[in-house]
Amino acid sequence: MISDNTFKYALIISMVVHAAIFLNPSVLKLPQKPKDQKIEINYIKMATTQYAKLEEEKKEINLKTTQRIQIKKIQPPPFINKDEIFKNRMMGSLPKPSIPKPDIILVKKIVQLKPIELEKINNPVYTNYYQTVREKIRRSAYQNYNRSDTGQVYLTFIIIADGTLGSCRIIEEKTNANSYLKGVALKSIKDASPFPVFPKELSYPQLTFNVIISFEIE
Repeated sequence: MISDNTFKYALIISMVVHAAIFLNPSVLKLPQKPKDQKIEINYIKMATTQYAKLEEEKKEINLKTTQRIQIKKIQPPPFINKDEIFKNRMMGSLPKPSIPKPDIILVKKIVQLKPIELEKINNPVYTNYYQTVREKIRRSAYQNYNRSDTGQVYLTFIIIADGTLGSCRIIEEKTNANSYLKGVALKSIKDASPFPVFPKELSYPQLTFNVIISFEIE
């Protein structure tokens, strides 16, 4: 009895399911895989942004500044006169020209004061003083005589008691010399003055002296 009822119920349920399938077939449709969709890629050209423009301008400014600095630092080399350098080198390498030396003839000059007879005064004090005056004149004449002219000059001059030189002149008739020797003789007496003061034994205001200056070459 129980099995008959079960069969009936199963049959009813089977009929209901088949009827539902028949009336709505989409119930039994299984989910299908989605078809592959094509992906379309479009490349869009991006415009340069304002920031990119600023970066480019900054690079250009830095480049120009760097170029200016390099131009200032790099200066042209100084002018070099090649001809002058070559000339100096040539002059330095060439031997110096030898300058011919003039022939030098060594001569010995002799200046003497020849003795004169003392007519007015004849005493040892006067003689010693006279010899001192003659030696001073001789040394002065030797220094002033620098040529090879020869001759004799006769001079007369006055010495004051304090040793200063008074008048001085050449006795032409007793002189055998040219104008150069005459000038040397006069200058020598002037250069030799002042002379020593008169000794106490020579109590004269002034005295006259005569000398012969002889210029010779040996």
